[in-house]
Amino acid sequence: MYRNMLALAAIVAMQAITLQAHAVTLCTAGNPNTTSVAESTPTSAFVDHNDGTVTHSLTGLMWKRCAQGLSGADCATGTATKMTWSAALAVAVADAAAGYRDWRLPNKKELESIVESCGFNPAINQTVFPATPTSYSSYFWSGSTYPLFPSDAWGVDQPNGGTFTLSKTSVFYVRLVRGGQSLGYLDATALFDVDGNGTLDALTDGLLILRYLRGLRGAALIQGAVGAGAQRTSATEIEAYIKSILP
Repeated sequence: MYRNMLALAAIVAMQAITLQAHAVTLCTAGNPNTTSVAESTPTSAFVDHNDGTVTHSLTGLMWKRCAQGLSGADCATGTATKMTWSAALAVAVADAAAGYRDWRLPNKKELESIVESCGFNPAINQTVFPATPTSYSSYFWSGSTYPLFPSDAWGVDQPNGGTFTLSKTSVFYVRLVRGGQSLGYLDATALFDVDGNGTLDALTDGLLILRYLRGLRGAALIQGAVGAGAQRTSATEIEAYIKSILP
């Protein structure tokens, strides 16, 4: 029995040494926060297209390597830009990186899929996603509205990888994604909140879409149909947004 216990202790000790070497060697997500957890997003799981984008083989999603506002091979050019949730949705619609026009905000689960569990500050693979902001409250927006409070959306605190709900009027960072079931993953509030006030309302958003489909434009489109706290208030802004979400 004593001999068996010694053998078991030796095996456990060897496993601990192996795990420690593995985690410290492979963890590229800032400071390792454990010696017993291997990378959850190893660099080998991503295909670099050498155009500022990578594809995650685990999910099939294509990501922009740089946070919005940054560019270059190491994301060293520019400044990472903070913006409100509605502004982030609009930026995604307008983005044409690498020649694609279907960039979007990732949903909550998609954003969580690139959180790196072996380290922190930032909790993301820095080889794949360089220059990720690490300052206090470096949150990244998802496109998922918080159902209990539609004025909030989910986001990831990039320094530690935690998921939180954030007021849509706050300003945080953005990383865009494409591919997957984009329309299915984006919740209805995110997609059809035409006036951008964080609430899906049949008497405002629904009416705006109905009027647009009937051919109304300009003042006739928006009269009495823009909700309180709207981020998009002019006919030009609303026409452009509806055009971007309709097939």
